[in-house]
Amino acid sequence: MNDPNLDATNRALMTFAAYNAGPGSVLKCRVLAKRDGLDPDLWFDNVEGEIAKTVGAETVTYVGNIYKYYVAYSLLLERKEAEEAARRQLEQTGIDVGTPISGNR
Repeated sequence: MNDPNLDATNRALMTFAAYNAGPGSVLKCRVLAKRDGLDPDLWFDNVEGEIAKTVGAETVTYVGNIYKYYVAYSLLLERKEAEEAARRQLEQTGIDVGTPISGNR
């Protein structure tokens, strides 16, 4: 979806929905969302609901699953980056990060 009103996240979500349900369906549901007082530029709780009513649950589930895995992998990546930053910081202080600090081995 190439719409300047969409932020990057909603552009991606609408694109996934368009891949699954067809771009015409997503455009139609954005119009319906606006008609119903919802934000046509937001997927969750807005266009998503119109898609569910008009197209069905399959597209909502499809987009939701992609987003769920995106969030999970993003959190894992953030954790790994934080652990690596902490390791580098400890190494700069001269602490041997390969040896356990406590007596637990």
